[in-house]
Amino acid sequence: MEENTQSTSAPVEVTSFGTRAVNVLTAPGELYAEVAAAPVRASSWLIPYFVMVALIALMMFSFTNNATLYDQILSEQAVEMRAKVAAGEMTQMQADQGAQFMSNKGMFLGVGIFGATLVMSVIMFGAPLVLWLASKGVLKFAGGYKKILEVYGLATVIGIVGMLVSLIMMNMMDSMYAQPGGAFFLMDVYDKENFGHNFLASMNVFAIWQTVVVGLGLAAVSGKRPAQGIILSFGLWLVYVVCASFLGWGAR
Repeated sequence: MEENTQSTSAPVEVTSFGTRAVNVLTAPGELYAEVAAAPVRASSWLIPYFVMVALIALMMFSFTNNATLYDQILSEQAVEMRAKVAAGEMTQMQADQGAQFMSNKGMFLGVGIFGATLVMSVIMFGAPLVLWLASKGVLKFAGGYKKILEVYGLATVIGIVGMLVSLIMMNMMDSMYAQPGGAFFLMDVYDKENFGHNFLASMNVFAIWQTVVVGLGLAAVSGKRPAQGIILSFGLWLVYVVCASFLGWGAR
């Protein structure tokens, strides 16, 4: 018989976001036992969301002020546009206009922040929706979407730490692929058209860590064993990684 981790015998002491942020890194089991028994707190996802927005702005500013990283981004964009011109997907004039646009640091910064924030927002609110639907079907989770959003939001604290580590590594090594994962071993030979390279680059230490913690959270709020939540979380993540690898998103 599966043990339900939620307790109704006594009120649960709800800790501050700061305590929760530390616990998601050091004691996720304890954290999610609290989350499972306590009411949803919007700060669990709102604060990580706004911190991620700030980090995106910091990263884009850093890229525009590091000549090597900026040139690397421009070179990769140029290669992609030449490929589209060759495939008839865009004209040479459009490619030239795109290159001119990218070379404008102010426009690059503004559009980069907007685009990256949009993608992050879709993931931040879309991933919990997928996890919620999967948890209802597989783990028989009876709660609402906001509880899973809380689980995922707290786990993104790990992703925030990973972004900071990646930013430091990229600036120290002057490479967009100097990241804590498989991309680190492919810095000089990385090929976005290679599925294997993209898949290996997706094996980021912090992404794997976050996926495990999300699984622990899903199990806790569903009253299931940790392994069940982790298997579900990893299964969904691997589906995403495979799809992203086909699209050339491995180290993004």
